[in-house]
Parts: sequence; structure tokens; C-alpha cells
Amino acid sequence: MVGVFDGNTVFGSPNRPDFSYPKTDSGMRTIALSESVITALSQYRKEKKAQLFRAGMKLTPSCYVISDNGSSPINPQTVHKFFLYDIKRSEVPRIRFHDLRHTHATIMLQLGEHAKVVSERLCHAVVQTTLNLYSHVTPNMQKDSAIRFDEAFKNIHLQ
Repeated sequence: MVGVFDGNTVFGSPNRPDFSYPKTDSGMRTIALSESVITALSQYRKEKKAQLFRAGMKLTPSCYVISDNGSSPINPQTVHKFFLYDIKRSEVPRIRFHDLRHTHATIMLQLGEHAKVVSERLCHAVVQTTLNLYSHVTPNMQKDSAIRFDEAFKNIHLQ
């Protein structure tokens, strides 16, 4: 399944969120979402719809994933406060919300995902940006690559 990211960024004051568009054309992109993420988002939407119904409200067709009343996005500062609350409650090391982006990229690279794919998911204009930012991941990748090459070479030699 594929999910579409429309490239809008929400910012603004607590009472009046505003929108901006990506800095570059590459910000308008389609990214793949796993089946489990799509299922979780669908479940969240159903729960939100039921919650709004109980309050006498209706989920609008243009509903944001995280919204206050089914039509307006929650202010980013509020999302950040909820995030910090959940971090504290989970007893995991505190990180900034933006660090989730870095965590995602690091994990993908450690799993052996191609740097170009990671770069596209992060919306970096050039893959070199991704490689520069996440070069700390490469030492282990170098070792793993040497082992994989050794195994491949042994298999070729044995044939």
C-alpha cells in the first residue's frame, strides 16, 4: 500500500495554525507506508469518528490524521507536549519530536536500505545530504558489507 504525503507543514500560534509548503519541489512526494501503519491510521480514524459522533460532531472528508475536532489540525506545540508526556510515561530517553525522523533514517540505513531510498523518504534534494548526515551509521555497514562480499566470493569460487 502507498500513502500520500501532501507536503503541507503546519505551524503558527496556538489559536491559529497556518500552512506552508515544502522548501523544494521534491517536498511534494508519495511515500510508501507499511500495511501495519495503514491499519493503525485506519483504526485511529474510526476511533476519532466515533469520538466525534458521541460529541455530536461529524468527521469531515478533509479530516487531518491528528485533529482537534475532525476538521482543524492540532497546533504543533500541542503535538509536541503530548509527545513529551508519552516519552516521560514510557520511561525512555527524552528526544525531540524531530529526532524521530533521524531515528527512522538511521534504522533504515542499518537495515541495509539503499541510501537513495532513505534520501527520498527524508525529502533530501540530493543523496549526498543523507550520506553526510548519517555517516555515523556506515562503520558497521562497512563491516557487514565486507562479510557479505566474502560470502558471495566464496560462493562464486565454489561454483
